[in-house]
Amino acid sequence: MKERLDSTFLSELADDFLEIAKKFNDFRFEKISQQDISQETFIEMGKNARVLMDSAREMKLLSTLIVEKETSEALFQLKVINLEIKETITSLKQIQVAFDLIGGLGALAMAIVEKDPATISDKVNNLMTLFKKKAG
Repeated sequence: MKERLDSTFLSELADDFLEIAKKFNDFRFEKISQQDISQETFIEMGKNARVLMDSAREMKLLSTLIVEKETSEALFQLKVINLEIKETITSLKQIQVAFDLIGGLGALAMAIVEKDPATISDKVNNLMTLFKKKAG
């Protein structure tokens, strides 16, 4: 059975992504100022943050998204994970984990904008796996 996600839900999800991207930018500026990352890594992190921010802004323009029930449930679970990401991203010890999270969110946001249900499911599952590894 198909589920319909309305513009309110998509806008809230996009707002979460924008907030995470902003926190990720704070994280990368902190790391460059502490000389924990190279200039190249700093620039690459900025590109990932930009992809997420641009895709999130495009998500806000979507009126609806029709997906399978499992994908819908996963997206609702993602809202809970987004809260945890927002709370922890600036304090992550492993830069690669932050890099992976922001890249995964950017890929998911692009799949949502492209309305690609199979990719959305895949990206949500990848994010959940990555987040469990981070938490574990």
